[in-house]
Amino acid sequence: MRAHIGKLVKQRCSDRAIKMAVIPGGLTPYLQAGDVGIYKLFKDNISMLNEWKRSDKVSYTQAGNPRAPDISQVAPWVLQAWKETPL
Repeated sequence: MRAHIGKLVKQRCSDRAIKMAVIPGGLTPYLQAGDVGIYKLFKDNISMLNEWKRSDKVSYTQAGNPRAPDISQVAPWVLQAWKETPL
């Protein structure tokens, strides 16, 4: 997708000190293993988020939408999930 390497995207990444890596077309079959293997396992391991959603710790907006958990809650979940993900 060319949109990912447009001037606006590059500028916004630069403004946020985000380093970009452009993967040339045709390499998806070689790189998709990370998406299917590693990232899927990581997502499966992040079950703490689903447990939180079912808990009584969720607060809601006036419109009835759930508020996102605080970063101090999420960071340990991500760290634990990453440690449990085989590389």
